[in-house]
Amino acid sequence: MKRLFIDYASWPKKSRRVKSLVVPNPVFNACMTNLLPPGPSDAAVVPGSFEAFVKVPSFLRPYTQIFCTSEWVLGGREELVQSIVGELQPENKEEWWSYVCMGPSDPYPNWHLGMRGTQHRAVLWRVWKEGGTGFLYWGANCYEKALTSSADIRFRRGLPPGDGVLYYPGEVFTPGSSIPAASVRLERILSGMQDFEYLQLYSSVFGRLAALSLVEKTGMYYGPDRYTYEHTPIEAMRTEVFRACHAHSV
Repeated sequence: MKRLFIDYASWPKKSRRVKSLVVPNPVFNACMTNLLPPGPSDAAVVPGSFEAFVKVPSFLRPYTQIFCTSEWVLGGREELVQSIVGELQPENKEEWWSYVCMGPSDPYPNWHLGMRGTQHRAVLWRVWKEGGTGFLYWGANCYEKALTSSADIRFRRGLPPGDGVLYYPGEVFTPGSSIPAASVRLERILSGMQDFEYLQLYSSVFGRLAALSLVEKTGMYYGPDRYTYEHTPIEAMRTEVFRACHAHSV
């Protein structure tokens, strides 16, 4: 993955823009257009609207290189991704990214509180399988504003619990501390990014079709509503990547 882009981070007393959380691949500067925002529910896209929406890139060239779609819009329909990607021009450095926000909700992968650990990690599995080169998340510490940094943490009203909050002010847990405290979900995001890199490594050696076969053979991930609830398939995937790549390098 080239970049995990966190759009806004709101501190208790003021707001800041976080440019990007860079992962160890080269990045380049580009404008981003959000193609379809999340809707008011998990309902399917209105008939005909998706077909019109995928034509958006042709109207925005050359002003935008990155086009970003909500996973809420896609739901469980992976075939829609091919329609989106088919409109892009990779030779002109155009990319497709995805994002989660208020939705999608259970059983789809997201970073809300109350979801399973593998459900949090599966956000990045989905990005990998769908072929995205980046991922957008709207905020990392967007809890309700407080008068003091040690005040009780309150999630914003109207949002699913944990939405837009991946770490917390350290002073809430350790008086006098200015070091943010990572949530368990943030640690799971890191694990998901590492899973992504395992699959990228395997693909670079044995090809993408072999990597797709591996995630299904181990039972780790079949689609956005079919993935493992257990950690054994994840370890099986990582073990096989290590074994196969090590044997190939000897």
